[in-house]
Amino acid sequence: MGGKGKGKGGGRMRADPSLKVWIGNLAAGVEWKALQEHMNQAGKVSWAEAFSGKSAGTGAVVYSTAEEATNAITMLNGSVLGGQAIMVDVWTKQPAATP
Repeated sequence: MGGKGKGKGGGRMRADPSLKVWIGNLAAGVEWKALQEHMNQAGKVSWAEAFSGKSAGTGAVVYSTAEEATNAITMLNGSVLGGQAIMVDVWTKQPAATP
């Protein structure tokens, strides 16, 4: 096991949804570390992941407090990362697709 994940290995972080924000319009090539550093402007990021595959261009970030997550949405929605304006919004769990 070891480590905190931080987006490596494709693991999904289980966290209170009030601590988690959704990131959209990520530029190709943006990795979790760059996402984490950018999102740290709004508060202490405890976990970040830039998704790949079918979810490429999106990501998720978990903050230490719900206040930091709310601040990130207000402060960083429309901010530029990797040359593109990103979208930052509340995390909503998508229902599982039925095969």
